[in-house]
Amino acid sequence: MNPPTRLWNRNFTLWFIGTAQSALGTALAGLALSFLVLHQTGSAGAMGFTLAIGLLPALLSPLAGTLVDRIPLRVPLMVGNLLRMLIQLGVGLLALQGEVSLTVINVLAFLNGLVAVFYGPASMSVLPGLVPAEQITRASGLMASATQTAGLLGLVGGGVLVSAVGSAPSLIVDGLSFGVMAVLLMFVNLPERTPAPHQPGFWADLRGGITYVRSSLLLTLLPVIALFINASLAPMEMLLPKQMLTLGAGASGFGLFFALITGGMLVSSVAVAVLNDRVKPGWMSSVGLGGIALSLLLLALAQTTWHLWGLALLTGLALGVANTGIGVLFATLIQPEFRGRVASLLGMVSSMGQPLTLLVLAPAADRVSISLMFGLAGCVTLAGALVWHWAVRQHDFRSATLAPAG
Repeated sequence: MNPPTRLWNRNFTLWFIGTAQSALGTALAGLALSFLVLHQTGSAGAMGFTLAIGLLPALLSPLAGTLVDRIPLRVPLMVGNLLRMLIQLGVGLLALQGEVSLTVINVLAFLNGLVAVFYGPASMSVLPGLVPAEQITRASGLMASATQTAGLLGLVGGGVLVSAVGSAPSLIVDGLSFGVMAVLLMFVNLPERTPAPHQPGFWADLRGGITYVRSSLLLTLLPVIALFINASLAPMEMLLPKQMLTLGAGASGFGLFFALITGGMLVSSVAVAVLNDRVKPGWMSSVGLGGIALSLLLLALAQTTWHLWGLALLTGLALGVANTGIGVLFATLIQPEFRGRVASLLGMVSSMGQPLTLLVLAPAADRVSISLMFGLAGCVTLAGALVWHWAVRQHDFRSATLAPAG
């Protein structure tokens, strides 16, 4: 595959379209699954347990990332989309026939999470090879804008759809979107990775990825910071659906809340795409994390749906800035042959925060004050933002990529 010479080439365009439409289906399904469990059980704790089960496979991420670095990218991407299509269609079709066993939902949630641990590192390795090096920041902003716009439409439409006809149609749409992505991938020339002349064994590759992450202060701290951020956001997913029902807003209100978060992220991503390399990714990530902390602290004081919706927009603006900054750092600093392993190691550690928090809080989710939860989340995130800002200031960004230590 020849290096791309322009941003909107065929490969990037197809990847852009496929990812966006898949994000639309996923937004519909995420809201639908939450309310499917909540309506069947009436328990925020049960819903939190299902969310946690879907995230637990992230503990296997280092093994998955090591494997992804040893095989063509097309394999995990194609297989991942086809398997997720079958899983989501299966849940949706079962829901059409009546109440779905909570055990079945949890098993399928676990399988969906298992597929994601292979798909995530592979998808993160794609973008740097589809666009010119000088356009990575703009491409990252455009990709984030597309997925966030699709997510915004999915959340708003999903809230209305779930309220009107139930969860099953949203789950089926998500399944079909994964099928469309699989078809589009057939026409994308994915980046090729040249294996080392004497490729080490699987376990040596795994150790090499861990050593690579430990060679940089920035990479060492990134998963730790992400862990605390994910942990601080977990109460939002667990407690807000029931809070919205209490306030009379229901699924539509919950969908609007996350739609406003997505809308804020969209505004941030568009701004990054327009500014391109005029904004520094290290600075963006620090400011974004600080903004997340502020919004969570203010959410602890919110008393009405209007307060929640206004702060959702602020949260989205901060998340968009932080996520795009961190994504650009990953795309520009990590050597291609390490991207799968680094993505999986970061994903494993950061993903532990949410399921662990959900599992710990699930037994008390129906009794814990939402104000207390958001207050604690804001304090933890603020501490993380300060540590991350210090790490960014210590890093030397003059080197194009992080070379392996030694």
